[in-house]
Amino acid sequence: MWKPLLMAAALSASGAVSADNLQFGSDESDNCNIDIQHTVRLGPSFIDVRESTDAPDVLFHYEVPGALLVDGETIALNDEQQALMARYYGQMHEASRNLSLISLLAVDVALHGVSIALTTLAGLDHPNAEELRLTMAEVEKRAYQRFSEQDGVYTLGTDGVEDFVEETIGEDLEPRLEKIAMDSAGTIAWNALKAALTGGRSIEAQAEQAAEAAEGAIEEKAEALEAMTDSLCRQMEAIDQTETEVHAAIPQLANYDLIQLD
Repeated sequence: MWKPLLMAAALSASGAVSADNLQFGSDESDNCNIDIQHTVRLGPSFIDVRESTDAPDVLFHYEVPGALLVDGETIALNDEQQALMARYYGQMHEASRNLSLISLLAVDVALHGVSIALTTLAGLDHPNAEELRLTMAEVEKRAYQRFSEQDGVYTLGTDGVEDFVEETIGEDLEPRLEKIAMDSAGTIAWNALKAALTGGRSIEAQAEQAAEAAEGAIEEKAEALEAMTDSLCRQMEAIDQTETEVHAAIPQLANYDLIQLD
């Protein structure tokens, strides 16, 4: 399966974004590799950690400010521990919100690239273009449902944007785009377009024009995406430091290393 423009222009530039193995940074900067070992839900005033999304047992749960529940036991916290846990929660919640924005922007970059390539290659009046646009709107809706907060709750530890793009744009949009491209310009142009969008070389001028138009249209968004991922890296490093303090101050949480940096 070919990877659409997002993979070549956005994710390869800014890093792959997934929930259990986050990888941020560009080739010109240090990579930020983050492992999240559990499913972490962050609400307006709580952290809830489970082994996986559908696991019935809570590993630990914290209300801000309030009770800490670890392995089914309530842990009394002094004022210093409460302040530390509140800081930990605040950092995690902000990072989750930023990750949501990054994921939605990444999908937007991908859809924008596909749209521009489609218009350049086939024009606006192709009989299947409207169907493709409706499918893209559905993908955008699904992305919002997947990556934005739901009822005020963010979730870490599920499939990330790269898997989402592979599934939706690769499987749902590629067949339609292929048909339009082949109807408009034939097999050679379609193969050349795939090569151009995935960073390969192309000898087909029409396909190169489509890829160049898409790349130019999304360049500003891709640069914003890269800046946001670099900022998220720094946030995650700060969270990792706070987590070390949490483990030292509250031994019951020492086994729950949620943020692991390579």
